[in-house]
Parts: sequence; structure tokens; C-alpha cells
Amino acid sequence: MWFFRSKGYASVQCLLPLVACACLVLTCAGEARAQTRRAQLRIVSLAPARLRIDVELPAATNVLSFRNTYGGVLGLGDRIERVEASRDARNIQVRKLAPGEYQSETEFTRLSYDVNVTEPAQPAQMSHVSWLNKEHGLLMLADLLPRPRDSVNIATTITLEVPAGWTAASNLARKDDEYSTADPDKGVYLVGPSVRAKSRRIGPTDLSLITSDEWPLSDSDALKIAEKLIKEYSNLTGHALKQNAILMLIPFPGEAGPERWSAETRGNAVVLLLGRKASRKRVLTKLGIVLSHEIFHLWVPNALRLAGDYDWFFEGFTLYQALRTDLRLGLISFTTYLETIARVYDSHLSSGDGDRLSLIAASARRWTTSSSHVYDKGMLVAFVYDLMLRNAADCQSPLDDVYRQLFRRHGTGHGTANETIIKLLTEPTGMESFGHDYVERPGRIDLEPALAAYGLQLHRGVPGRSTTRLGLASALNKTQRKALRCLGYRG
Repeated sequence: MWFFRSKGYASVQCLLPLVACACLVLTCAGEARAQTRRAQLRIVSLAPARLRIDVELPAATNVLSFRNTYGGVLGLGDRIERVEASRDARNIQVRKLAPGEYQSETEFTRLSYDVNVTEPAQPAQMSHVSWLNKEHGLLMLADLLPRPRDSVNIATTITLEVPAGWTAASNLARKDDEYSTADPDKGVYLVGPSVRAKSRRIGPTDLSLITSDEWPLSDSDALKIAEKLIKEYSNLTGHALKQNAILMLIPFPGEAGPERWSAETRGNAVVLLLGRKASRKRVLTKLGIVLSHEIFHLWVPNALRLAGDYDWFFEGFTLYQALRTDLRLGLISFTTYLETIARVYDSHLSSGDGDRLSLIAASARRWTTSSSHVYDKGMLVAFVYDLMLRNAADCQSPLDDVYRQLFRRHGTGHGTANETIIKLLTEPTGMESFGHDYVERPGRIDLEPALAAYGLQLHRGVPGRSTTRLGLASALNKTQRKALRCLGYRG
């Protein structure tokens, strides 16, 4: 995590020649420099919210492409304005072909353009894309810089100018006033007049909190719950994070309580907008519940190198694993655990995707039509898997072992995600058809067969009038009571 305070436009501009010289010393060889893209980002206006970006390309090109959609947010390419290109001080005309797509007859090596970074209309989208207002802003290089040709990441150095009195902090490596990254799509900045940072060491990992404005909880409170979760998942997976972890905690807009939030884990950074209008206890509890899911993404999928769309696992299964973590850490009660499963089951039954899409097919369409199916059915499949095997595992969670095996066998290598994970899920005796039955073919989940051994009963609601309830049987035998305690019941 890197952190600096700007003294204003003029002072930053006078440093730029020195920064450029330093970069020449660092790269030395012309060949090395030729492979590096250089970008300068300047906040030129807060109202309206505008950036001016100058880019020096490592090789001449006549095509230019910006991201147009991300995370369900459409029309990002329309935010790009006033595109200008040049080569050897000669201006080159660039034609707009479509939103975010440009072409010229002559190749260019330099370009400049504006980006409209007005806040998204839907606050829930604010953790996914760049935005800026008078109080603070979130800048994500993935939707600000041109897409590399052939989808190959390109080493990039960045300088950033912010208004006088503002501060910027990022998850990118920084030397002097220049940031660098081999994977710009993972680069995130939090900017504003009251941005601050606090860090602590957790084994081999540095955990840093970047936040702004005032909260009903302290920075140490937020770091403590994040640290507890990092230790929990390091133990669960048997895998220590190889890079530092960043938590960017930003107030959700308006007079919102902690039930309003939006989050994304990008690279080594967890970006969370959370409502803060509540007591310390309420905000801290919700913070822990949200982070139990998002921080696990630092491991799955971000610390894995598995090819393919496997959102059903790294979203749906992670949701269930996070729910179990919340229960184990005392963030929720066993009753809340059951209520959450029942609520997800209702959502799953009301979806039209269950009868026509497998989890694998839904993962490929997550950002178009099947997002809820990926989350809901994926989470329920994880719940069923946990219940089906836990009895035979002497209170150990077979799902925990899946994660440990995943990192032991495939955490640092390449592999096809769906084949790899399904193989792990189906290794236990009697589970040979689990992947086919629950992941590879369409169909709705029937929870009731897996509940009997735990003395759990499903009370179906009346569509449109009442919701499904999941509760304990009126009389529990000794075996059921033991199974429930293994699951987290304390009655």
C-alpha cells in the first residue's frame, strides 16, 4: 500500500521532470523502457467530475479500445471524451467506431483524453467502477486506461495529480511520485481530502486499511476484524497470502446504515462501501459479515491460477464458507445461519434459471442474466455437500478439506477450474456423481433429503404470502444433536 499527500497541481507539475528523469535511470535500457506504458492521470474538475489522462504507448498502434462493460455496469466507453493522438509531435486524427472503440489511418504513440467519472446512478455499482465527487473518489485503472492488444497485460507506470489538500492511496507499488504495476487492471486508488492509512503485520502479510471520513468504529476495530479473518482463512486453506492485503473502506453515499453496502475484491485490494449511520456494534458486526466473504476472495479466486468460468464455486461456495465463518466467529447465531439458508432457498425456487441452466452455464452468463442463480444455487450446493459428508467425517468439514486440497495441488499451477474442483468434490466415497448431479446439469435443489440426519425441518412458505423456514425438529435424538453441534448449534 502506498500513500502520499499532494500539495496541489502546481507543485506536482514541477516535480514531473524529476520523475521522468528518475524513470529513465530506473529503466536504463531502451528495450526495457520500450515495453513500459506510461500514464499520467490528472483530476481536472470535481464538478463536473473529470479526469484528463495522457498515455505514452510502448509501441505504435492505430487502434484504441476501452472497457465498455464491467460487473453489470454498461456504457463505460461513453465516458471517454476528447480523444487526441499524436506521433513525433504530429497530430493524428482518430475516429470513434463505437463506445470505447477508436481507429486511425496512421499509427500513433501518444494519446490524451478526458474521462467523465460522475458517480454511477446506482450506488451499488460504486465498488465496481471509477467515480469522483467533492468528498472523495475511487479510481480504477481497468476502466480508465486503454485495453492492451491481444488481452495481454502490459507493464505500466502511473503518476497521479489530485487537487490541493487531497490525498491519494493505492494498492500499487510506488517509488517517489510514480506507481508501477505489471497488471494495471488490478490497480485501485482512493482519493480525497481526508484519506488515511493504517497497517499491521500478520505473519508474512502486511494488512493495510485505507479509509476516509469519520466512522462510529475506530481504524483499529476494522483492522482487528480483518486480521481475524485473514488468520482464519490462512488456517483453513493452509496457504499464506503471498502479497500484502489492502482494505479500502469507504462510506456508502447518503444517510445509509450498514445494511447498505457494495464490495469487490480486485487483486490484493478489498473495496467496500458501507453505510455508517448506526452504532459502533452494528457497523462492526456488519463489517465482519461482509468481509468474511470478500476477504476470502483474496484466496479464492485471486490466489489461484485456474482457467475458465467457475463463479459457481468462488462466489456460491465462498458465500456458504463465509456464512460458516460468521457462525464460528460468533458474528451470527445458529438461528441466523438457518434463516439465511432458508432465504436463499426461497430465492432459488423463485428463479427461472434452475430448470434450464447448470451452474457451469450460469457462471458463463453471470453478468448478463444468471447472477442470482450463480450465488443462490452455488451456495445451496455447498450447504448440501457439507451436510452430506459431515456425519461421516467425525465433525470435520469435508468442504474445508476441499479448499486445503485445492491449494495443495493447484494453488500455484495452471489447470481447468471446473474439472479440477469437480474432481475434488467427487473424490469421497459415495460422492462420485455429485458434480454431475449438482453442478453439470440443470435442476432445482431439494434440501429436504440432506436435512434429516441433522433433525432439521423445512417448512415451505406460501408463494407471495410467506417465506420458507428452516428449523429444528420437535424431538432430537442423540445422533442428531451431535450432528447439529458439529454444524455449529449450541443448544
